[in-house]
Amino acid sequence: MGLISWLASVMILAALAVHAEEGPHRFSVDLPTGWQQASHVRLVLEGLTVAGGQPFKLRAAAIIEGADPVMLGSAGIVGDRSVGSAPRRLPTLLIDVTRPLGSLADRLVTQPAITIRIEAVDGRNVRMGGLDWSAQSVRLERGGRN
Repeated sequence: MGLISWLASVMILAALAVHAEEGPHRFSVDLPTGWQQASHVRLVLEGLTVAGGQPFKLRAAAIIEGADPVMLGSAGIVGDRSVGSAPRRLPTLLIDVTRPLGSLADRLVTQPAITIRIEAVDGRNVRMGGLDWSAQSVRLERGGRN
């Protein structure tokens, strides 16, 4: 692979990553049509890149102007010590947000989108500094069970 092809590949991958930095990430996510009537709503993170050997949780919260963040849910990422600290890819991570999102229905009735903060935390929900992760896409979807 020539240098130009390699550089183009790196630039495309960088453009696809929604975030690739430390700390909490904020995403503006469209609310799916009819989400209030859905039996299940889930937050879908696709194309995750995570630290290989480090176990952690991704915790999601809705950011509503003039109010405290509302916890939506979390999902654990199992560390894989066989890859050491090398980054690894996970195709999809699902977080069921049905009940907490439903509790916000009256505040979101006229909103087409919601701001969601996602942060890496340890098993005791303490924010983890120095942990890089990224996602190619983040969305809410109506659906069946997780």
